[in-house]
Amino acid sequence: MNDAPKPRIALWFRYGPADHAQLFHAIPRIVQDLATHAEVHYFGLKSKTPVPDLIRENAVLHYLPFTVDRTCTRDKWWKTALWIISIPWIALWCRFHRVRAVYIDETIPLAAPLARLFYGPRVAMTIADFFIDIYAEQHAAVRLFGGLIKRLDLWAWRRLPLIFTRAKSTRAWLAEQGIPEDRVQPVYDPCEFSIYHPTDRAAARQPVNLPPDAVVLVHHGILHPNKGNDRILRALAEHRDRFPKLRYLLIGDGPDMERLRAMTKELDIEERVHFTGWLKTLEEVNQAINAGDIALVMRIGQRSDDFHMTGALVHGMACGLPVLGARLGGVSEVITDDHNGYLFDPHTLRDFPDKLETLYRDPALRKRLGEQALADAQHHFDIQRITDQTVAPLLELIKERRTSNIQRPTLKS
Repeated sequence: MNDAPKPRIALWFRYGPADHAQLFHAIPRIVQDLATHAEVHYFGLKSKTPVPDLIRENAVLHYLPFTVDRTCTRDKWWKTALWIISIPWIALWCRFHRVRAVYIDETIPLAAPLARLFYGPRVAMTIADFFIDIYAEQHAAVRLFGGLIKRLDLWAWRRLPLIFTRAKSTRAWLAEQGIPEDRVQPVYDPCEFSIYHPTDRAAARQPVNLPPDAVVLVHHGILHPNKGNDRILRALAEHRDRFPKLRYLLIGDGPDMERLRAMTKELDIEERVHFTGWLKTLEEVNQAINAGDIALVMRIGQRSDDFHMTGALVHGMACGLPVLGARLGGVSEVITDDHNGYLFDPHTLRDFPDKLETLYRDPALRKRLGEQALADAQHHFDIQRITDQTVAPLLELIKERRTSNIQRPTLKS
């Protein structure tokens, strides 16, 4: 009998396990599978929502003594700053308690350099959103120090033994930055299909007051400037005569909400744009998505916009909607014209009105593409598939061997 203690692995996520499970649905199963081979320690903030049983039962939870209100931009900024300040202490705890490896499942600025400095080299990280790029135009401090922070991050990323990405295109970009491809594991976002799935469209429209005969373009997520909703509003105003029954449903809230509301007044399209605000439950989000006919996936085309699958994409497909998506790296990996949706240029939107009109005028086409989008979602975003793709390389990372010699399992496409 082997009574040797299990090796320890730590997961870090600033919002904590409850919110983490909402944002990345595979995390409970990842924790459960890791726990069969390792002692799992989870570090993050407290949450007002319950921690999933699979995490609570299979991980030792370490909470920082504050919560975060993800609906409040200012609170998120302050708590993110506190999280970054806390990283050295979390890293030292992991180091002194002989944690074999650390996995940071988000691209928080300075997290990788601080983890390497205070913990050590055996750090895995997910690289997707570049927060420096997203918020640089809004905050002078970000503009002032952003370049230095990005250089420090890239310095640390080059030294990580394992990187997860949310799109294959990220791996190609990282290779251009001098990071060997065999250290990079592309893993798509998972979807919990018991939460996001097709429902009755007529019933879904009642809570958001949408006309039964409207053709509804729907987008959901945190409303910040790099989502490019201002560009969509201008395009809809410019081409309003082509789409008399079109309605634009924006699900969510964020720092851009006030500006977008003001734009609808300036453009005289208030009656055509519907804002839900922040919805309290994922079930409400699912119902609101199902009020739509077409799922919009939009970003302004920053470099990091190529690096992930957005919730608007994953959940729109899971609800059986055809996708009208920005032609970006990650989005283009799963969306093909006339197969499960259409792609447009996010920089100029030159082809956006014509692609929209194709879907707007053909209900049978929307149905066919939507059915294919659902089938593709069930393949690409399957939770067990994504759990396996995440757990296997993490278990390799905690083995007693040099991290530079770790062999990555081949990703099945």
